[in-house]
Amino acid sequence: MAIIQLDFPHDINVSVQVDDLVYFVSTTPVGVPGTNGNWEATTTPHDTAPRENVILIGPVTSFVPWNGVVTTIMADYSDSVAAIYGPPLTTDFIMFSKDNKVNLSSLLGYYSKVQFRNNSKDKAELFAVGADFVESSK
Repeated sequence: MAIIQLDFPHDINVSVQVDDLVYFVSTTPVGVPGTNGNWEATTTPHDTAPRENVILIGPVTSFVPWNGVVTTIMADYSDSVAAIYGPPLTTDFIMFSKDNKVNLSSLLGYYSKVQFRNNSKDKAELFAVGADFVESSK
């Protein structure tokens, strides 16, 4: 695999991390441009492309900061895919996805044990206890 450098004219989305997968797709503007070549305020330009045309570049390997702002992503680009599609153009749409095996929002485990104690000599009441679980295996 070869390393490809993706430069952007703005800072990178803060949620992009190393090992996130980077994709690109060629776009075609859809809509009616105004008389001065810009899109009219009442017309929103949309870029469209079939889902099959989304090309996987590969995982992010590193970032390159410039003047305190990250505007460059380095990614692994498969030599065979690069030979077919070449590098993304400046008009292509770049996107990324996260590995859902790494970025989970809940705790993992198979066993839990909880014990409540009142070490005070005074009477105490427990109003509520909650737990959330999802059975993942049997």
